[in-house]
Amino acid sequence: MAGALSKSRTGFTALLAATFVVFLGYGTVLPILPLFLDRALAVTSPGDVSLHSGLLTGVYTLALFGFAPLWGSASDRLGRRPVLLLGLAGFALAMLGFSLVRDLPLAYGARALAGAFAAAVIPVALAQAAECDDATFRARRFAWLSAASTSGFLSGPMLSGWLASIPMVMPQSDMVLGGPVAWPFVVTAGFAGVVWLLIYHHVREQPVHRHACDAHSSEPASTRAVGGFLVLTLLAMLGLGAFEVGLSLQARQSIGLNPFRVGLLFTACSLVMLAVQLLWSAYPPKRLSPVHLIGGAFLLMAMGILGLPYASSFWGAFVVVGLLGAGSGLLIPLLAYQVSLASGPAQGAALGKQTALASFGQAVGSAGAGLLFVGSALGTYWGLAIVLFVTAILTVAVHYHYSNDCNGDALFASVLKERNR
Repeated sequence: MAGALSKSRTGFTALLAATFVVFLGYGTVLPILPLFLDRALAVTSPGDVSLHSGLLTGVYTLALFGFAPLWGSASDRLGRRPVLLLGLAGFALAMLGFSLVRDLPLAYGARALAGAFAAAVIPVALAQAAECDDATFRARRFAWLSAASTSGFLSGPMLSGWLASIPMVMPQSDMVLGGPVAWPFVVTAGFAGVVWLLIYHHVREQPVHRHACDAHSSEPASTRAVGGFLVLTLLAMLGLGAFEVGLSLQARQSIGLNPFRVGLLFTACSLVMLAVQLLWSAYPPKRLSPVHLIGGAFLLMAMGILGLPYASSFWGAFVVVGLLGAGSGLLIPLLAYQVSLASGPAQGAALGKQTALASFGQAVGSAGAGLLFVGSALGTYWGLAIVLFVTAILTVAVHYHYSNDCNGDALFASVLKERNR
């Protein structure tokens, strides 16, 4: 196989591991961040703990938004391997540095660096997976990478909870690096170091060269098609972010679920997403075009969001979580795949923009749902559901418009043809 990836499957396994460890690092921090602020940084006021927990999470997301397009473009010029190695090395050092900080400004700096270097891994791993494979095999790879990200995010909280609880039986003075709350960050940094070695040994050094077997290797990027899929990505992640916050608020305030059951709902959502992604990687549908799948996935998300305010029990919430998880689990890899097909040789740049917009959309959706829930929860759910319903309809309508318009964008038509193979 030409390109930076080795001929063996170990090269792609290294990409899966890189994606997994970056999302593991994000999920690891979330449940333990308030405790870390209290014990390591001496932030004891409940209001301050809540404020800085949110801001530290936001700094990470903001860094992803700002740096993903830059790293993606750099990988198009320099090759995937050096960018992946630099990203993993920086991510590992930033996670290790966060475990060592005892000053709040330094903590913000470490989280920003972690997000900035994680932004070098997520889109570049996708761009590397797109090299030199036919459309079906590329789709499977994208599904596997999405499954790796979901698995990492799902495993992070469990890992941090386990690691933080093991040393509690030992005297605090015997703890390494300031206490048990620092262990998850140290272990995640160690995992990133191991993955760095995998990339170093199993990914070739030479810059990326696209192979003639890629049907779109000679085609320029289609700005119109890529732009459309980027907008769909923004809307999908906005809906996912709003649903996550809305589910937490609805489950506790309206349904009256305890934190354990709320956690079960989020776990169920992640597991449904993972199952859909693995199913698509093993048995990609051939009778339905990706455009119909995108439209159907947006409809599932819309039904999940619309059903949330009417869920009056745990099992009612479980059903709407399943709908949302199935829709978003299908959309995430499918939209990345469509961006890859339409982007021509500029894989890194396009997928970097998609990573940035996905982070931005999820952040805006989360913040917007939190602000609007208090004033008009029902109106918020209905408004967002209508936007997603309209998106589903417009997606299919635009598909038929371009497929029937002989004067339309030629590359977009070729993408449509490739997707319907």
